[in-house]
Amino acid sequence: MKERIKKIFEESISIVSFTNTKTERDIEEYIYQYMSEMKYFKQYPNNFGMKEIPNDVHGRRVNWGLVNSGRKETVILFHHHDTVDIEDYGSLQNIALENEPLKKELLKMDLPKEIQSDICSNEWIFGRGSCDMKASLALQLAVLEEYSKAENPKVNVLYLSVADEESYSQGMRCAITLLAELKEKFDLEYILAIDSEPFESNSNDVKGLHVGTVGKMMPTIVAQGVVSHIKEPLKGINALSLLSRIVSKIDLNPNLYECAKGENSPLPSWSYARDLKEIYDVSTALRAAGYFSVLHLERSPKEIMEIIYTLCEEAIDEFYDNYVKLQDRFCVEHMIAKPKILFFEDLMKLCQEKEGFESFWSQLEQDSAKKLSEGTSYQDITIDNIQQLLEFYGKKEAIIVLAIAAPYYPALSSRNVKNSKIEIEKLVQCYADYLKTNYNFSLNVEEYFMGICDISYCALEKSLKDYTSVMDSMAVSKSVYDIDFENLNKINIPGINLGPWGKDLHKFTERVYEKDVYDTIPNFLLYLLNNIEKIKK
Repeated sequence: MKERIKKIFEESISIVSFTNTKTERDIEEYIYQYMSEMKYFKQYPNNFGMKEIPNDVHGRRVNWGLVNSGRKETVILFHHHDTVDIEDYGSLQNIALENEPLKKELLKMDLPKEIQSDICSNEWIFGRGSCDMKASLALQLAVLEEYSKAENPKVNVLYLSVADEESYSQGMRCAITLLAELKEKFDLEYILAIDSEPFESNSNDVKGLHVGTVGKMMPTIVAQGVVSHIKEPLKGINALSLLSRIVSKIDLNPNLYECAKGENSPLPSWSYARDLKEIYDVSTALRAAGYFSVLHLERSPKEIMEIIYTLCEEAIDEFYDNYVKLQDRFCVEHMIAKPKILFFEDLMKLCQEKEGFESFWSQLEQDSAKKLSEGTSYQDITIDNIQQLLEFYGKKEAIIVLAIAAPYYPALSSRNVKNSKIEIEKLVQCYADYLKTNYNFSLNVEEYFMGICDISYCALEKSLKDYTSVMDSMAVSKSVYDIDFENLNKINIPGINLGPWGKDLHKFTERVYEKDVYDTIPNFLLYLLNNIEKIKK
């Protein structure tokens, strides 16, 4: 199996598959062709294929292949096949996908001793996508092929390779529907999903396992002020002043921090905040907008948005109290009411009451789809749509609009998945025992993968309504961004991350530990599939 993994790895890493581009189709074709040559799929040609991602401007697909044991119980092996780009390689871009030439050039650079040592050890494979995650593509595909030869398979294995994980996870969101279709077509029962993202470690004899993943929400705020000439700032409200108060109140605020199962979520951090003026003039800003990330563990989307609403209230109270005091000090009449705060869905309801809303919103949906096809980000589309809604609403008053921008990743702890046949503690012990017995390695278990990954789309911990409310808070239609929560709720699979040791993800010194790719991880995956009863309740 080692030589097979090596062949797939070397071939796949040489194929450009930059995230959110048409180049991803090339690696999809490679995987499809490889599977078409497998003996098993020649015998069962209806057991593999590609599913087109709906409304995808790049025409990408989800690769899938099922080794059917004749039973219902099914383990899913999945990974993403896109990578980030190679701009950070600079003058080395032409060899960014070639391990040996790249290592020779890196040795000529003034790099930290650890990197130099890893190059000279010949134990690490360098290059874009080596670690994140063409190595996992190779080892999972090879495991699938090896398992297809089993004389008495204990469980079905469904292989998935998905696009766009580094951008908006369109591949895995499409895979939710695909999983529902395959479940019905082949009468499957999904019992475990295994992603193989790389783990971090300080030693080659300590392996990593994640039994859940952090969630990610991107709250977006559009502030509308009341325009005034800059010589009379107290006769208006500058939208930038409103937004800056909110940014200061929320940034790194521990009220949005969580501790769960002994792990801590990061503090919230803003990614974008600015006025929305397109040209310079001597008026104050009518509108300003920003968005930030909340990485969460156990809170529901509604709970998070309620905390943000409260923080916005505090920020606006502080702003307005100071604003009124300044008006009194400089003898300016109180003509402007305190800014009000609206959730996006509340603004939508107010607009829906106005004549002409349906045609207005229909055109906005068409425009949004066109912008997305032209490369505009979901975040920019969200902000622009809220601006247009405010224009349609027509009130010349100070307003704060709270929305959510795509993408959204639900948090998941596989320990919390209801009605699961898998006992997570048995799985942990199985892996730990295997590592100790075969390699004298130890296992480090983390409850949440903090890097954000597609495990988010394996199961829902909370009620369906808790998640569908997220879509109501998004200022884009379902034709532009959607998550199939209905099917996700039905599938409900515990998801874990079990991959190779990697370093410097998304950096030009990205690398993966060779022994994990060719030996440790694939051999344990095979062992697990052949001994699936050991981890069941």
